[in-house]
Amino acid sequence: KVRKRWVSRMDDIQLIQFLANALKSATQQRDWVQVRNVDKQIASLLSSLSGQPLSEQKRQALMMLKDTHHRVNEICRQQSAELEHKMALHRNNREGAMAYAIFSGDEDSE
Repeated sequence: KVRKRWVSRMDDIQLIQFLANALKSATQQRDWVQVRNVDKQIASLLSSLSGQPLSEQKRQALMMLKDTHHRVNEICRQQSAELEHKMALHRNNREGAMAYAIFSGDEDSE
């Protein structure tokens, strides 16, 4: 999955950097589907690296990816909280509008 034909020529360090940049880009564009896709690719890469000896360069690239992933995760949490807040406001507004509709319907019948 991770290693499509054009990616297969990359070494692990280039792939780590590529995925970190793809994750940043998708986040900046608020493309949450792409964020999820890149996240799956990162998980696949990390699984493939499991148990392998890591060079210092690869270790540094992975730390950079980890930092990027943490920042993106925080942005996702913030976006989720904002969406939850907006949905709660929408629910409250809808309930208020329904109450007014019921109230004004009662006045019409008097």
